[in-house]
Amino acid sequence: MEDIRLIPVTAADAQRAAAYRASFPQERTRVMLDPERIPGMDGLESCGSVEEWLRRCESMTGRVTWFMSMRVSDGKVIGFLVLRHSLEEDDDDIEFASHIGYSIRPDERGRGYAKRQLQLGLQQARSIGLNRVRLVCCDTNTASDRTIRACGGVYVDSIVGEESGLRINRYDVDLTQIR
Repeated sequence: MEDIRLIPVTAADAQRAAAYRASFPQERTRVMLDPERIPGMDGLESCGSVEEWLRRCESMTGRVTWFMSMRVSDGKVIGFLVLRHSLEEDDDDIEFASHIGYSIRPDERGRGYAKRQLQLGLQQARSIGLNRVRLVCCDTNTASDRTIRACGGVYVDSIVGEESGLRINRYDVDLTQIR
């Protein structure tokens, strides 16, 4: 795995965000209630365009921060990560809320990028004053489960969505205990 860094998303990133979104196949395993939703790009599916979504991202400055994970060697966008400064900023039911959502582009999976991206996201969470974060993933998303645990996630419980029927595993990460 090559090194990556988190870059805050801005309006200038419309082409990169659109290309990242296009890298996901239409038919894919559902990991969220809305099958169009890509973790880390919260709200894109409900906006009319990437540009509209980027304006939404900028309007939430100080409450929610979106990042692109960029590979240092070639500038390729490897993933997206959203950091919600409080659980109330998640648009899901509070029981299903998480501080961080993330995804890795399909052609870059299995190389350790998700773990590194989440580690960087946890550093960002600590930098805005959070001491503990809540992370969630669908119980069938074994790759995300392993990533969360590898980054210090401690299993709390599992809950099932009334509307979706999805079983969601919840984890807490104590940021005072990780480097």
